[in-house]
Amino acid sequence: MANKVELKATEVKPTETKPAEVKAEAEKPVEKNVEEKKAEEKKPEEMKTIEKKAEEVKEAAKAATKTATAKAKETAKVVEAKAKETVKATKTTAKKSVAKAAAKTVAIKAQTIIQYQNNEVDTAKVEERVKAKFVSEGHKAASIKKMNIYIKPEDYSAYYVINDKFSGRVDLF
Repeated sequence: MANKVELKATEVKPTETKPAEVKAEAEKPVEKNVEEKKAEEKKPEEMKTIEKKAEEVKEAAKAATKTATAKAKETAKVVEAKAKETVKATKTTAKKSVAKAAAKTVAIKAQTIIQYQNNEVDTAKVEERVKAKFVSEGHKAASIKKMNIYIKPEDYSAYYVINDKFSGRVDLF
C-alpha cells in the first residue's frame, strides 16, 4: 500500500462546567432570542395601534377644540345679546323715569288768584263757572275741546270762547 495516511487524535480538554450550568446557559439565549423576536414582531403592531390611537386622540382634541370654540362663541353672543337687552332696558327705564319726572313737573298746577279792589277770585273757580254756564245752555261738558278765558277785572267779568264757536260772559267776583 503505497500511501497510508495516518490520523492523529488530538486531545480535547473538557471545560470545567457543570451540566446544569450548561443547560441554563443554553436555555437563556434561546429564551432571549424568542422574547426579542416576539417583541420585535409586536412593536410594529403596537406602534400601528398606538399611532392610530394617537391620531384618534388628535382628531378628538381638534373636534373638542372646535366644539369649545363654537360654544364659547355662542356664549359670547348670548352674553352680548343680554348686555344689549340690559342696556335697552336701562335706557327705557331712564326714559320712563325722565318722563315721570317731567309728568310730575307738569302735573303740578299752579293756583292763580286775581285780586282787584279788595276782591279776589281763583282762576280755577272762574273756569268752573264757565263750564257750568256752558252746560246750562244745553251743551255737554265732554264736548269741550278748547277753552279760552279772558279776565277783565275792571268789568268784574270773565269772557270765554269754547271750541272757537261758543262765547259768553260770567261774573268774576
